[in-house]
Amino acid sequence: MCAAETLVIDPPVPGLAASAHYKVRVRSVREGSVWQSAFAWETVCKKVEKNKEAYFDHLAGWSHTYVNFETDGAVEVEISRANGQPIRSAVVHPLRKASACSVKEGKAFVRLEKPCLIAVDIDGQMDEQDTGKGYKGPPIHTISLFANPPLVGKPMPDAPGVCTVKPGEIPPSDGPWTTLYFLPGVHDIGLAFPVHANRQYYIPGDAIVYGTFSNIKWSDGHHIRIFGLGTLSGARTTHPQYVVPAINEKEHGRYRPIEVMGATDTRVEGITIADSATHSLMLISPYKAGHPNEVKWTKIFTWRANGDGINPFGNTLIEDCFLRTQDDSLYVNGLGIRRTVLWNDANGSSFVLSALPQLTDRTLVVEDCDVIYARAKWHHWSGGRVFNMRGEGSGKAGAGVIFRNINIEDPRPTLQQFFICMTMPEPYSKDAEQRKAGNLSGILFQNISIAGLSVLGEPQILWGQPDARIEDLTFENLTLSGKPVRNSAFFKTNEFVETPTFTTSSTPKP
Repeated sequence: MCAAETLVIDPPVPGLAASAHYKVRVRSVREGSVWQSAFAWETVCKKVEKNKEAYFDHLAGWSHTYVNFETDGAVEVEISRANGQPIRSAVVHPLRKASACSVKEGKAFVRLEKPCLIAVDIDGQMDEQDTGKGYKGPPIHTISLFANPPLVGKPMPDAPGVCTVKPGEIPPSDGPWTTLYFLPGVHDIGLAFPVHANRQYYIPGDAIVYGTFSNIKWSDGHHIRIFGLGTLSGARTTHPQYVVPAINEKEHGRYRPIEVMGATDTRVEGITIADSATHSLMLISPYKAGHPNEVKWTKIFTWRANGDGINPFGNTLIEDCFLRTQDDSLYVNGLGIRRTVLWNDANGSSFVLSALPQLTDRTLVVEDCDVIYARAKWHHWSGGRVFNMRGEGSGKAGAGVIFRNINIEDPRPTLQQFFICMTMPEPYSKDAEQRKAGNLSGILFQNISIAGLSVLGEPQILWGQPDARIEDLTFENLTLSGKPVRNSAFFKTNEFVETPTFTTSSTPKP
């Protein structure tokens, strides 16, 4: 392992090929620091026979390169093409998270002042073309830089209570240990490897683990930690809809990379979840005061239908994550969502609103998040968008919910940002799906910035129904292309929507 005072870079993963598209070097900005090569991971959307494994066919061959390293100070990162071809342009997303980005002698250079998770658009592959509905171009090869804060509590392989697992070994699911440590290399734990209360599972930055983690008993879901800078991959996991013989839908949880039932005081931190076969991360528990779950500095890449990101249910806090998903990214519930980067290409919504709570004793704040790409394969259907209700769910909702400092910076979004439909209007659905009775009211949208409107000309929609009206929505500092929006004509509405309130203030943005 290479280490400096402010920078830790793990060595390559033994037995795993590096990215075929990019090379990355990192150095501290301190005087005299030297460049260090960082292992460039790569996740790829597989080219598969139609109607097999649920990979989106129009993404076949697309790839995403990513690097993980630890830092507690400023760093400079160099990106070059693996084949030696020069890079002509580079743009960081989220834009505000890099202090500098330039191209010199065919290489991109990015300066980061503190830990953050970003993407770098190389040669305008995303920014300069519409990659959503109707895209017929070549596969797109993207890259992310994951500058993590120093990981706290990293175990030593020879420490008491640590059980090490060598590549190729079948790890024990139980025993006289408290930490399961996957040694450098390639591991395969199979389907539904059991996790238990009061245990931790460590995947270091030079290890990849194929398979899924889950628990069996609701009472066995507390005080679990799954962490590290390595990758948990679903690339060898069959999509549950294509398992032969067919399985009951109740068994789908076994195919999720991480599913913990009855989760309290449980943490997922630092790891990358790549190529999920279905929903990526579910910590299932109602709200339980004083016993929160946490998902922090976690990165998720999915390429398949049902490849959702994180469902926090009622008891999970999400902070500092990066989600590129081909189905829905986040279900808005739980204890809060902060500083998370969202990216959709095919089918997913950034924020799914169908599980919104009705809060009286606390607030749920979604803040300082960046939607860097909101693309979609389809046009008239219920999915996609940024804020999406899509005619699902039931009961009163919205009180105590705040969306604050949300930057939607995609220059070419396929569809509209707001699609808050209690019932689905035509032409978006012929089945007129309806949310069950209960009004949506009391949500504050504060400092919401939208870079550009739908490239397909789709209108912003608020759409209620007689027993599920939309009321008391406040938009404070809503902007489009930097200009304030103060008129309800911004939205297409029906008679079951109360006119929203538009205000401006001097509330600072991050």
